[in-house]
Amino acid sequence: MSMLRPRRAATAVLAAALVATSLSGCGDRQAGRPEAPTTTESPAQAGEGAWLLRFTTAVGADGERAGAVYVRYDPATGATSVRRLPPVTASDASPQEDALLVSADHTLAVQDTAVPRSQARTGKLLLYSLTGDQTRTLDLRAATGKPGVVAAAWAFDPTVADVLRVVDTDGVVWKVDLGASTASRESTLPSRDGWIFGNGFDPETGEPYIESIDSDQTEPAGNGVADTRPVARQGGTLFAYDGGDLDGLPKPPCDFAGGFRFDDGTAWLFCGDTPQVTAYQAVPNGTTWHRYGSPSTAVVPGAAVDLSFALPPVG
Repeated sequence: MSMLRPRRAATAVLAAALVATSLSGCGDRQAGRPEAPTTTESPAQAGEGAWLLRFTTAVGADGERAGAVYVRYDPATGATSVRRLPPVTASDASPQEDALLVSADHTLAVQDTAVPRSQARTGKLLLYSLTGDQTRTLDLRAATGKPGVVAAAWAFDPTVADVLRVVDTDGVVWKVDLGASTASRESTLPSRDGWIFGNGFDPETGEPYIESIDSDQTEPAGNGVADTRPVARQGGTLFAYDGGDLDGLPKPPCDFAGGFRFDDGTAWLFCGDTPQVTAYQAVPNGTTWHRYGSPSTAVVPGAAVDLSFALPPVG
């Protein structure tokens, strides 16, 4: 059972190409576009409160070490808080899987879908608080009652705050209740010739999948490298901005951004071309983005290569 999976090629190329300019500072990403107007249309109620943004950073000579900087940002007030996680080398999580590295209530995070080997050897798995500087240790062996269990990969359930799935090196999927610090055996990954578990999890369910070594097939289906379905969360979908057209949305007033579109058509955009994050809204069927609220403090990391996601307030 493989514990490693190559990082998605497109992400690796992007990180290597952008790291040189990213490390020189946020000012290098100035969009040079006219500022969007302040909100003149009635602001939508959906999305009021503190959003959770993830900036992915690339550090090292070739941008091989990927880090995560989580920013909690309330556009209405400009209030912000920041949590930086230690970087990992050759991250296994794809851009679509990044949202599974955060608990459904936005309070905890893990570094990657691959469990660090040093933690796997001891069974003591480290989770990072997103509400402070604390860490939490999950004793997987105590939780499962299996003294010899070795964790290979993990991901949060996207809908249940206290649920974390851990796949061990025997292919057993453990459903961990973080509130109770207990784990139950949920399933076992299928084993067949020419297929591996590459530390991949379905972005919408948080369940692990296996993949063919010589095709784009996965089981469950729909998790191949070429799959580009939008990731659904909290009554809407995440979207990334890479400079192209956004289906059904106005052209953004910046070049470095990420956002979220609610099912009713209301959309939020978060621009990080400068050290400060600025929020924008587009009403359903709107023709332009309207600047909303107050910018954040200077929180955009200089080595950022991606605004991976913007998750709406919880509760």
